[in-house]
Amino acid sequence: MEKQKYIAKTLKGLEEPLKQELAGIGINKCRVTNRAIEFHATKEQLYQANYTFRTAINILKPLFQFKASNEQELYYKVKEFEWERIFGLDKTFAISHSVRSEIFTHSQYISLKTKDAIVDRFREKFNSRPSVDPKQPDVKFNLFIRGDKCSLLLDTSGDALFKRGYRIETNMAPLNEVMAAGLISLSGWDRNSTLVDPMCGSGTICIEAGMMLCNIPAGYYRTSFGFFNMADFDLDLWKKVRNEAKDKIELDKGITIHGSDLAMKSIRISQKNLDNVPDLKRIVRFKGEDVLELSAPKKTGTMIINPPYGERIYKDEVAVLYQRLGEHLEDQFRGYTLGILSSNKGALDLIHLNKQRTVDLMNGSIECDYRIYNI
Repeated sequence: MEKQKYIAKTLKGLEEPLKQELAGIGINKCRVTNRAIEFHATKEQLYQANYTFRTAINILKPLFQFKASNEQELYYKVKEFEWERIFGLDKTFAISHSVRSEIFTHSQYISLKTKDAIVDRFREKFNSRPSVDPKQPDVKFNLFIRGDKCSLLLDTSGDALFKRGYRIETNMAPLNEVMAAGLISLSGWDRNSTLVDPMCGSGTICIEAGMMLCNIPAGYYRTSFGFFNMADFDLDLWKKVRNEAKDKIELDKGITIHGSDLAMKSIRISQKNLDNVPDLKRIVRFKGEDVLELSAPKKTGTMIINPPYGERIYKDEVAVLYQRLGEHLEDQFRGYTLGILSSNKGALDLIHLNKQRTVDLMNGSIECDYRIYNI
């Protein structure tokens, strides 16, 4: 089958897990860049990537590149492109933009000119035009300009891939699903032992781990993807990809994922989100408990923690918490692998365990260390 170029976007520090996911669908040649990986794939692999990848935010298809020295030149070059081969009159569209240029200083206006060029192309060819829907478009395009170099890309994912479809409630500062999956992958969890999150918040790490354990595709609970609305969408091929992925699901693994939190509100939220993943109800368990009173459910396993960083409570309280946490885990969780994510590096230094490595990550706009220990 014919291969085309795509760009999978991710979060800082998750490029390696994403590269492993590409290898999992047979793509070993790729170019890793900052927060993205460029690769060539068949249409079937594109569908697989959107449906199964846990550490991709979206997958973009470069459409065309050109140089433009002013707004009018940009307008005419965009208008020349055969947009009717990408989507039809019955689809709505929107354009997001990333512009850093001394030539094009008004990015909103440039985005508007691009939209006008697409609309005018349809109007001249068909005497009709597609509608623009900035909130819920059928087709999303990305305009990328650096200097005089312009690129237009199609978002094959539609809604960002971290929108799995199961999470309806969150706490303050919830962990992104892609980040949660990345933390699990970077921890080295073998999926043959238990996983524990003793500060589970809205349950995202536990639910993502449960889906990984049972090989449930990341997009299993979503109802749509951007590629559904592309002119070359192949329904039979999509059904094949979906059915093959479904055949790999294994629910009876005999392993339990344990989530706990001191705040009962968090347990209620976690349970509500778990209710939207009925396949995991016998696998993921939540309970209200203080991490400093927790004992290991099994002799070996993996623990992942996203504790308070100190942004919302006093830093000295956080320092005491981290120090006591390290002492408690050394006493109760010997034999476990620990992954802990925090921006509070001073407090992290108070955890005196056997550190294996540190990965630099961004949790939203916050620079964090993800430190992995053998307890």
